[in-house]
Amino acid sequence: MITLKFGGTSMASASRIMNSSDIIIGRAKKTRVSVIVSAVAGISNSLQESIDSCIKGDLSEKFVTHVRSVHESICSELESELPGFDAAPVMQKIDPLLAEYKKLLQGITVFGECPETVHCRIMGMGELMSSPVMEAVLRAKKQSVVLLDSRKFIITNGDQKEGDPDYVSTGNLLQPYRDGEDKSQTQILLFPGFICSWIGGTGKEPVPGLLGRNGSDFSASIIGSSLGVEKVEFWTDVDGIYTADPRIVKDALVVDDMSYEEAMELSFFGSKILHPKTLAPLAAKNIEAWSLNSLKPSVRGTRIGRGPFEKSGAVEKNAVRGISCLKNASMISVSGTGMKGRAGMASRVFAAVSRVGVSILLITQSSSEYTISFCVHSAQANEACDSLAKEFELEIQEGIIDPVEIQKDCAIVSVVGDGMIEKRGTAGKFFDSLATYGINIIAIAQGSSERCISCVIKGDSGDLAVRAAHVFFFHSSQSIQLFVFGAGGIGGVLLDQICAQQKKLLADQNIEIKVMVIARSKFMAMDPYGIKLKTWKETLAASEKKTGIEDVLKFVNETKPLNPVFVDCTASYEIAERYVDLLNMGMHIVTPNKRANSMSMDYYRSIRSAANTMHRRFLYETNVGAGLPIIDNLQNLFKSGDRLTEFKGIMSGSLSYIFGRLDEDVPFSRAVIEAKEKKFTEPDPRDDLSGMDVARKALIIAREAGLEIELPDIVINRVFPENFNTEGSVDEFLHRLPEIDSYFTKKMSNLKKQGKVLRMGASITGGKCFVGMLEVTADDPLYGVKGGENAFVFHTERYNPIPLTVRGYGAGAAVTAAGVFGDILRTVNFNSEF
Repeated sequence: MITLKFGGTSMASASRIMNSSDIIIGRAKKTRVSVIVSAVAGISNSLQESIDSCIKGDLSEKFVTHVRSVHESICSELESELPGFDAAPVMQKIDPLLAEYKKLLQGITVFGECPETVHCRIMGMGELMSSPVMEAVLRAKKQSVVLLDSRKFIITNGDQKEGDPDYVSTGNLLQPYRDGEDKSQTQILLFPGFICSWIGGTGKEPVPGLLGRNGSDFSASIIGSSLGVEKVEFWTDVDGIYTADPRIVKDALVVDDMSYEEAMELSFFGSKILHPKTLAPLAAKNIEAWSLNSLKPSVRGTRIGRGPFEKSGAVEKNAVRGISCLKNASMISVSGTGMKGRAGMASRVFAAVSRVGVSILLITQSSSEYTISFCVHSAQANEACDSLAKEFELEIQEGIIDPVEIQKDCAIVSVVGDGMIEKRGTAGKFFDSLATYGINIIAIAQGSSERCISCVIKGDSGDLAVRAAHVFFFHSSQSIQLFVFGAGGIGGVLLDQICAQQKKLLADQNIEIKVMVIARSKFMAMDPYGIKLKTWKETLAASEKKTGIEDVLKFVNETKPLNPVFVDCTASYEIAERYVDLLNMGMHIVTPNKRANSMSMDYYRSIRSAANTMHRRFLYETNVGAGLPIIDNLQNLFKSGDRLTEFKGIMSGSLSYIFGRLDEDVPFSRAVIEAKEKKFTEPDPRDDLSGMDVARKALIIAREAGLEIELPDIVINRVFPENFNTEGSVDEFLHRLPEIDSYFTKKMSNLKKQGKVLRMGASITGGKCFVGMLEVTADDPLYGVKGGENAFVFHTERYNPIPLTVRGYGAGAAVTAAGVFGDILRTVNFNSEF
């Protein structure tokens, strides 16, 4: 014999019930089966809601009407879909239950309370109503089936609502069906789940009881173990047991095989799999448990049994089988000098907690014996604290025990696996994964079996911690969630580049990029599932949501993306001023915007301090050389102990083009207009020709080299003759520009006689920065730099007399966007051990 249990989702509708019946029939063709069914999906919640509402005085009629309509609707649909199914006899079995339900709710409304026996009678009605429906479906399909009342077989003691099975009594009552002594020899034994008879250890007549949380699963386990079945199949709406909750980790993997111990550990710490009390009787008799999907009966599912199992797949070869998170926990600490070296203190702590019926989830103690900390469910935390305060009242008054501390809103994150016993470095990898994503660990605990490592963290980091650990242990795709501000020249090209590479990066590098926000100056588009980049322009144009950093911060706080990256492609001071807030929210920042790095030294330091504190990246390679590798190379040089002695460079593609054209005898005004037409310059060329953009770049290089200077400290030499008027509109300025062509023609003529050319750039010498026109000789690295090229010449203590020179194309949105894209990809981790 085998046992099959069908959960609420497998009984949710007429079609689901017929699917489930097909599975039962398929199994019954090969062997005798026992079947346990849950209530129709949503009914148990409705029953509990009705109890709570009627205690407050609400009328009962609406609840009874709702429960009736759900079952009538299913029966009506089955009658129309399944030949031989007659709805009337089924509802005749359900109607007495509904009448009883109505009377019980009326009594609760009158008295304003619900005794435990009444609670158990009501909460068990969902299964008592669903099981006749399944019986009728099986009979309509010509099956040999008998509906047995679980209350006549499952006997419990202990808590009436969380019964402890009397396995001896239950086994004796089921013996005829186990040994084949029942006269009918019916092929399918059908039981309602969750319900039982409770005797309370008093020897009195049994009364209705319940099996508590996951009661229908427990019913299947009790009946299956008592019947001595070969295996118990738990049919749900998922493909098996996953390495993590798939609602949290989208690419979680199905585990093929799992030991009883692994499954119990994961379940205890919050994983949505079989409860330890369900697995215990099966493990005792080596009965396999299978987690299967009633919507996909051909999928293998997960087997839980006695290992070792064959290590064939990626999950099976991993030391860790799964990652779980138990939320709504609180950590209580008892500490003080009176704890150290005194026998029996731990016993008093846990006895005090036990007296008020509070279950302890996790225990940790410092080696100094100064503190004992443990976790409980938050709903029981105050009760536990009050009991401890009474237990140690005298010691607290004397000051040898500190007042009991409680830290609420915690989560317990655990990694579980039998293979952890032999695998070194598992704990290190686990803690490294949390540190990488800026998650602080409050407490750590490991069982003596070494198959589970748990840590306590803040509750709002629970999901993030699970996703982070999953990346480190299970080869998950490395994710990047982008928040792009500025969708003009650079930002727009960047989005198109990401769109072109999105699928390739996922396929080749296992990097998943999602753009969650795209913003322009007035409006922004936002989608937690990722904006479709093929139509991002249309999506942004249609959005009426106003652009705001506060909305982004709120979004990140609520959704907890694993690797959020804020990309600032604007030239805005206002956004640059919010970088610290963005970093403190756990976001990386990637930007070509030079504003933040050229603001005050105090702000410059505060950005880096926030990035270091939050373990986030602040990446700005494109601040200086567009796509050229300047910043990263400089940082590596100076970190290794080198020192800048002198620098000069051409750091503007537009100025490189303009002054390069002067070499070819092109008039200055014509060169400026050409650069503007090619979109090398800003819309107003004066923004380039003023030298301020170059000054900001020079300031950034100087600060990277360790100089503490401000923007006003940089000397900017004027490009234009002193008597030339640069005021007015852009058109007026360009109209007057030919007036100074002769000035530059004369200057170039004199330089040619000396074998020199004119360049516009910056220099750093003796701790001072200068920006302006440079007269360059033929042996200078800057001599041939023109046509939009950039060049950076660094003289350092190591690169001397031959300097380190970086030269390349430095103008245009495509090159800069590519540099930004490269910085974005640097926010993911690469490790061959993953």
